[in-house]
Amino acid sequence: MTLQSHRRISVTLSVLMLALMTLLSQANAAQTIKDEAGRTIYTIDDDGNITMFENSPGIDITLSVTRGTKEEMQPKIAEITPESISGGSSVMLRVKGKNFVGATVKFSRPGIDISPYASNKPTSLEIPIRVAPNASPGEVKLELTTPIGKTEASLKITELQLGLGPTRREERKGTSILTTAPASCPDNMVGVSAESGGFCIDVQETYTADYRKAEKACSVQGKRLCQAMEWRHACEQATRDGLPIQNMVGNWEWTGSWEAAKAGPSDFNESNLTSILMGKTDCQSRLNFPQWKSDAFPGRCCK
Repeated sequence: MTLQSHRRISVTLSVLMLALMTLLSQANAAQTIKDEAGRTIYTIDDDGNITMFENSPGIDITLSVTRGTKEEMQPKIAEITPESISGGSSVMLRVKGKNFVGATVKFSRPGIDISPYASNKPTSLEIPIRVAPNASPGEVKLELTTPIGKTEASLKITELQLGLGPTRREERKGTSILTTAPASCPDNMVGVSAESGGFCIDVQETYTADYRKAEKACSVQGKRLCQAMEWRHACEQATRDGLPIQNMVGNWEWTGSWEAAKAGPSDFNESNLTSILMGKTDCQSRLNFPQWKSDAFPGRCCK
């Protein structure tokens, strides 16, 4: 082999080594952020540009990809509903905005329990929460954090509502409540009309559990416990109008409504509050049951 050939080989090897070192340097400079399931949710290149991945729940399929600078990919909250939540209620808190993949949330003060929720969607979060009956009324901050940044918004906690509990629909300024049944409902649910707002309810009882597990059984499906008045509307329309809901009468069923066993202002504590169960003998029959007890009852969810 000639000297010239040796030089060409040496130059070629040098170019290959330089290219390899460049690739390794770029790989080390880039950052990959994964979720608990090991799926990539963000990558950050060596120039600071960010790519956000929306993954399908449960399987490793990317639904959408969003790219931008660090400033552009900061999470932003545009809307929270409901804006006001009464003490002692369980609701699905809906947060809309942008860049929510991998988001976690926390509140600025205790008394608000958060159930498991999915954070794979870029523009929305549905968070099942429960406000303690004795939670202090007033403004509370919600802090939302992603691997890229954080933002916050506020909502209001109001005093515990006695009787049949808080209504499901929250009236917003300039928005009227639709009293008719929803035009469409998820599978195995049916629409019910109501003055407080139309809603969907499970056709059949879908669980048997104590109160905490009943709440969770609904929240993991993106649903919630029905309010007692909603349950009554559904039962009456099933028995009177033939709405296809099964077994509404015959068992006590959980609702998300509360009452205090006593009526004094100092009685708003966990041990003194009772949940309202409906349906043992007819659409009006009800039972006030201490929520701290572990007895299991059947029930169905609303949405």
